[in-house]
Amino acid sequence: MNSQHLNMPARANQQTYDLFAPSALANSYPLFKRMREDDPVHYSESFGYWILTRYRDVEAALRDERLSSDRTALFLNQLGSLDVNLIQNFLHLISKMLVEKDPPDHTQLRKLANQGFTTRAVESWRSIIQNTTDQLLDNVQNHGCMNVVSDLSVPLPTLVLTKIFGVPETDRANFIEWAMDIGRFFGSPSSENIEEFALHADKAAAQFSALIRQLIEQRRRQPGTDMISMLTVAYSEQGFNLEELPSQCILILNAGLLTTTDLISNAVNALLHHPEQLQKLQQNPTLINCAVEEIIRFDTSVPFFFRIAKQDLTIGGKDIPKGSVIALGLGAANHDPAKFDSPDVFDITRSPNEHLGFGSGIHFCLGAVLARMELTICLTTLLRRLPNLRFDPDKQAIPTKHSTAIFKGFDSLPVKF
Repeated sequence: MNSQHLNMPARANQQTYDLFAPSALANSYPLFKRMREDDPVHYSESFGYWILTRYRDVEAALRDERLSSDRTALFLNQLGSLDVNLIQNFLHLISKMLVEKDPPDHTQLRKLANQGFTTRAVESWRSIIQNTTDQLLDNVQNHGCMNVVSDLSVPLPTLVLTKIFGVPETDRANFIEWAMDIGRFFGSPSSENIEEFALHADKAAAQFSALIRQLIEQRRRQPGTDMISMLTVAYSEQGFNLEELPSQCILILNAGLLTTTDLISNAVNALLHHPEQLQKLQQNPTLINCAVEEIIRFDTSVPFFFRIAKQDLTIGGKDIPKGSVIALGLGAANHDPAKFDSPDVFDITRSPNEHLGFGSGIHFCLGAVLARMELTICLTTLLRRLPNLRFDPDKQAIPTKHSTAIFKGFDSLPVKF
């Protein structure tokens, strides 16, 4: 993989942009702005990949068939000099994921995965989300304060997803821990903890797959209305190998867990930092759908997604060799003034709002419907039940510290009410 470095033209006085500097982790948008203005198709020597920051380039790349979603090469590159056997279970699980596939395999798998997101299934989730949100707020209502992350944004999607999947209560904690471990390595193209992340992810992949296989066997004998039952029926009817089903389950879990956790904390942070917008939403709750789209645009929980060049190509006047890793800057694109008026202004009435928070094209986020529903119900309930919500002046909000380019949120967000 590193051979691509040999193909890179020499660059005198190349500007470096540190995506993982504390200031960038706290607020990456000024850095994205500089990159977009100075070098919108930028090759990072330190990371070994290209970074796109303009909306038009990112949107086109999401739909470009010359770019592959199979990122096996990226995962191997992450390991550096470490033994590839460290991540055999991880690679086995990930390689069969829908998000790692190109057409025609992707087309068939997407059709199957959609069987888990029928209109009837989606509607049944509404009461699960509402009841779970109310239970979590019941736990803190009388305390006058809470940590949005540990009290709400982590447990809400965790409980919702384990209920949707029909995971027995005794397995739920492990189930989520495994999904987190897999997601952490999946989202860390550069990290000083890479060996630790790799070992945890590989062990989690083996354990997660074993549990899913066990649940599939149970649901084959006694099908229910849960996600695994619906997918098991769909796979069986279409003659697909059920051995590949754990891969789609981890995809749906990671898409619905880590990203929604971060979306909720980013949403509360954005609203509290813009009290006039918060007040507007409280006075007119019918703005919630529009507000949710602006929250996703303004501070997306997935700032980057990665592709691999299947052939030599040119983007924005830069020649990109076959095999290159390309980071599509969704977060940067969502703040591009060429696409959005006053992109750094948080405006819950913004319309139209063609953000790329859920991607675009054939890989448009499978769980977008669920994420929007969770965010809408969670925020509506939160603002109705805790109308005096505000930052806790005595405690510090802590943005996510782990070095991952794929997920962006908070490790801690203390509030009072």
